[in-house]
Amino acid sequence: KERLDSVREEQKTKGLIPRYDGFCRNVSLEEAKKRIEGGEEYVVRLKLPHNQDIKFHDMVRGDIIINTEDMDDQVLLKSDGYPTYHMAVVIDDHLMDITHIVRGEEWLPSTPKHIYLYEVFGWEKPVYVHLPTVLNKERKKLSKRHGDVSVEDFKAKGYLPEGLVNYLALVGWSPEDNEEIFNMEELIEKFSFERVSKTGGIFDIDKLDWVNGHHIREYDIDKLTEMSIPYLIESGYIDEKTAEKNYEWVKTIIITIQESLSNLSEIPEKVEIFFNNEIKPEDEDALEMLKGQQVPSLLNAFKEELNQIEEVDEEFAKTIMKKIQKSTGVKGKNLFMPTRIALTGNNHGPELVNIIYILGKENILKRIQYVEENYI
Repeated sequence: KERLDSVREEQKTKGLIPRYDGFCRNVSLEEAKKRIEGGEEYVVRLKLPHNQDIKFHDMVRGDIIINTEDMDDQVLLKSDGYPTYHMAVVIDDHLMDITHIVRGEEWLPSTPKHIYLYEVFGWEKPVYVHLPTVLNKERKKLSKRHGDVSVEDFKAKGYLPEGLVNYLALVGWSPEDNEEIFNMEELIEKFSFERVSKTGGIFDIDKLDWVNGHHIREYDIDKLTEMSIPYLIESGYIDEKTAEKNYEWVKTIIITIQESLSNLSEIPEKVEIFFNNEIKPEDEDALEMLKGQQVPSLLNAFKEELNQIEEVDEEFAKTIMKKIQKSTGVKGKNLFMPTRIALTGNNHGPELVNIIYILGKENILKRIQYVEENYI
């Protein structure tokens, strides 16, 4: 080991790539056995032939030729008797009948060694696919130090499996028809390694949000609701009992915000307007709208209608605005805008029908009272 360390240091000093110098390359088997019996530590190396081209085809990079003079006699069995990765991976893949090796481009320099091992073992070689590295916006390899890199990280942030897989397929791959949104079946049908770029693709979180948002909008609403419930519970807006007992109400909340979501971790922020009864409109136009002379009569009419029912159901939510219009004579923008602002504090947002149904009688009355006391 001391000799090998010395050789490597000398090679580095000369600006050479550190590699085995072949010192024991021609030791006979008989001499090797004697030295082993004498207690010398040893390793088993791959004895590559001199000046031989090793050829293989990669589905991304095409035909590749590496000469053995540019390769190292790789350690196959370490001094403790354990195989190195290079030995183990070839044997494991063969015994498991692996037909395609799909891995990152950093393993490309090791592939000729693996190819040679397949040849000396007399085994059929698999198909090789070396994919480009996924890079950050600075064109550096993704790392934990600079953000999320594991599937679990993105799962915890509420990215759908379909959205993440769809986006990752686009990082370095060019579909023939330039489409970007695919379900799993479409990806299986259209994806091809031959159209994968040789250069690293840039991981763009904004593009991931866009792709994932599209899948959220197309997602089965019951599946999406089930996936969303943990975020509502964790944020303290509901508990498990509420989620089970009032499932349709919870589903309406998710339907209402579905169009605006990029990932499920945005849910607590998006639903806050349904759970915070202290409405605080900050927009000047919103504040001005609440000062309209028709607003007190609108809110009084709303309270009168609410006081005639036990609870808000879908039918009430759908018809209440027409009833207020009929009783007050106010219509259009002068009717809907002040009502929306009084209930949410915002000029724009989800459909008013859904807001009324989600809030329910008690919360609407509290919000109207709060607005009357603080803004009118």
